[in-house]
Amino acid sequence: MVYKILPFGGIWDGGMFSVPSLIAKNYIKLASEYQLKALLIILSNGGNADSRLVAKILGCTESDADDFLEFWIDEGVLQSDLKEAAPKAVKTEEKAPEKEEKKPKKKELEILPAPTLTPPEIVAALRDNPELRDMLQTAQEVKGKTLSTSEESVLINAHQYYGLPCEVTLTILQYYVGEKSKGKAIGTAYLGAMAKNWSEEGITTLDAAEEKLKELENSNRLWKEILAACSITYRNPTQKQREMIKDWADNFSSDLIFYACELMCENAEKPTVKYVDSIIKNWKKAGIKSVEQAKEENKKHKESKEKPNNSKLKSKPSFDISEIEKKAMFDDNYDI
Repeated sequence: MVYKILPFGGIWDGGMFSVPSLIAKNYIKLASEYQLKALLIILSNGGNADSRLVAKILGCTESDADDFLEFWIDEGVLQSDLKEAAPKAVKTEEKAPEKEEKKPKKKELEILPAPTLTPPEIVAALRDNPELRDMLQTAQEVKGKTLSTSEESVLINAHQYYGLPCEVTLTILQYYVGEKSKGKAIGTAYLGAMAKNWSEEGITTLDAAEEKLKELENSNRLWKEILAACSITYRNPTQKQREMIKDWADNFSSDLIFYACELMCENAEKPTVKYVDSIIKNWKKAGIKSVEQAKEENKKHKESKEKPNNSKLKSKPSFDISEIEKKAMFDDNYDI
């Protein structure tokens, strides 16, 4: 289907202004929605406007408007009263050597955090990689609105720095958007941490990604049930807490886990998941695998406390609630 603008009509009543052809050709995919809108405002105002006017029209802060316009300064399209335009005006391509230098070695990947990409670095990455451009376009559709610079940076790093395929990166984004829609207070740091963890776990196919999502779903369900059993207000589990409850689920039945929660509620002054972990660690060391065994051990402990003089004659229980209490107070705090 071919489209033509109407030569007459109300659209022309307010006058017209010129837009350089290269803006439409080179920047429709490279620039964000708000960067393009900010430039159109400048062009429609005779090529000269301050960030206050741009902010007012876009309904954003003046600082945000400056960020949008900074992109065009770096691309050599605009200049401001504080900063000259970049010497290379609107030229595309030829940044490959710079990209080579910035590509991290495999060893460094384990030590250094992923870089925070600037808008010009994001543009350079997109120019050199059509697959990345398509990924960010799809990512914007998944999110339902324009991606922020930090989100673009995290998604590009997931692919280029952590080596995740684009489809796996988009799977992470879909999970992230779904969790945010449930009201969870998570940001781009969470998105970046997921990309790093999945890379370390070798999740590089859609099948592996689906398995990981099922594991996360089960982990979230168990976490909710544990907090409810412990009468602790719900909060999102940290990565360390996810690893902790995965270890519980791998080694113990849900009945035994919830019995540990019950013991914690009976004995702890303040309910904490760390207290439950201390109980479970003691059971693991003692080889306890069933609720019946755990109840027997708890019974021995109570009897030894009630009859301290005869405690030497009785078999020593494999776990001590008072000792667990101390450990829960001073060991690494999982609840932070």
